[in-house]
Amino acid sequence: MTTKKVGVEKTARSGTRRTRKQDSVPHPSSDLASPLTPNDHPELVFGLVGPVGVNLDPVISVLTKELKALNYKAETIRLSKQIEAFFSSDHRKEAEDKRISNLMTEGTRLRTESKRGDAVALLGIAEIMRIREEKFGEHAEENNAYILQSLKHPHEIETLRNVYGKGFFLISVYSPREMRVTALADRISKSQFGSSKNARAKAEELVERDELEESLSLGQDVKDAFPLADLFVDGRNKPSLEAQISRFLQLLFGNVFHTPSRNEHGMYHARSAALRSADLNRQVGAAILTNEGDLVAVGCNEVPKAGGDLYWPGDKGDARDFQKGIDAMAEERTQVLGELLERFSNHGLLSNVGKSKLDNLVQDLVSGNKKDVLKGTRVMNLLEFGRSVHAEMAALMSAARLGISVRGATLFCTTFPCHMCARHIVASGITRVVYVEPYPKSKAKQLHQDSISVDPLVPSTDHVNFEPFEGIAPRRYQDIFDARDSRKDAEGRAIDWRQDPKPRFLRFMNTYRDLETAIVANEIPLLAEKLQVSLSLDLNEPNP
Repeated sequence: MTTKKVGVEKTARSGTRRTRKQDSVPHPSSDLASPLTPNDHPELVFGLVGPVGVNLDPVISVLTKELKALNYKAETIRLSKQIEAFFSSDHRKEAEDKRISNLMTEGTRLRTESKRGDAVALLGIAEIMRIREEKFGEHAEENNAYILQSLKHPHEIETLRNVYGKGFFLISVYSPREMRVTALADRISKSQFGSSKNARAKAEELVERDELEESLSLGQDVKDAFPLADLFVDGRNKPSLEAQISRFLQLLFGNVFHTPSRNEHGMYHARSAALRSADLNRQVGAAILTNEGDLVAVGCNEVPKAGGDLYWPGDKGDARDFQKGIDAMAEERTQVLGELLERFSNHGLLSNVGKSKLDNLVQDLVSGNKKDVLKGTRVMNLLEFGRSVHAEMAALMSAARLGISVRGATLFCTTFPCHMCARHIVASGITRVVYVEPYPKSKAKQLHQDSISVDPLVPSTDHVNFEPFEGIAPRRYQDIFDARDSRKDAEGRAIDWRQDPKPRFLRFMNTYRDLETAIVANEIPLLAEKLQVSLSLDLNEPNP
């Protein structure tokens, strides 16, 4: 085994540090600041989620430039380098497809063998500690920001939010799958001086693996990490990207005059509607708005009731799936799979499989130790047998019950519509669909190419446009757009937030420093032990 240093070389549990004096809070006479004295310019941590094939460099460049304008210094941490440092590997000279594949393999190995979906984020935290101590010194906790490129699993995001709290912000960068495959294939080809064979096929495989490693619960999972963002930007459109990031930071730093866009307003209604759902699979919401932003109808995925609408809590005869205790769709999958295997067995296509063994095999494939075999297959994603009305259909039916036309309206949905909903959306006269979470299993694009335009750079005039959502995520809508601070001075004049820009959250004692120290001192050595990697970490020397 090799010995190496990861992340922090010198670290110690920090005591209370002096923070910048806040005008409204008297500074204590002692050398140490009061624990109730907030830091006006606390550290910020930004995480980026970008599917493979998306160029995150423009995002980092804009973020760094905008932070500098707000008197913040930004340091970028490439998590792929932290993975290489952990395993003492170096993939820089490899062909692009091999380099990316090997990094994916190492990241997945780190998560699966440690049984921690946040393992890569822990390495990023260690690197934040190292940079803080080595580069920022006595001003370590003021006017500094860290950019983590890039996150690949929902557990990484959860841990970073738990550690850094309101000081952590996630930005997801969108680009259509076809564009990502093309860009990646070009990079693969160039890495071998244009001679690489099957570059596009290799790119397709990497993009699919990056979205979700179907057979591994702790593998690459950008599909589920992407929708957890605080801000969504479109990587195809640099002017729009710059404007979105600039506006986001202004909102974070006190510009209380930015108000929601129509898209943000619509998606907030969709997300709000989703919270009504008690579906056993997931919560999905939809909202239909006019072009001027008037709310027409909302819907969520839930079981319908006689007389119209969906069940509400307290309704007579409430028969939602959780009341019955079983997901009808999951039950039907077992029946479908059992029927197929029994037919195969009865016709001699499965040898030496008795009835009891067949039953056990079906259960193992559906929910047992062989469930990863069929994970992601079409038979495990059957839509037809569920009892819940899909959110998009619920919104359309609500508008129909109320007698309101949806022709020319926009439908906002938290998830890309399935192919069953897509055909009804087209038939309804909806002209635009805005979605957050991609749904790779949807066949909407393939089945309705004559009437649907997915992710168009220029909106179609004779197709229904399905567009990715850009802007402040619904999860941050109330917090960011709530004008908690006064918008005018004592004389009634609009305040100038630019005179003293500072983050709109308070951080008192930096308890996250203790969490960082514990992670580097305890959790990373445990990772190394589980993966049989030796580390050399000097955790006890005092700070210089």
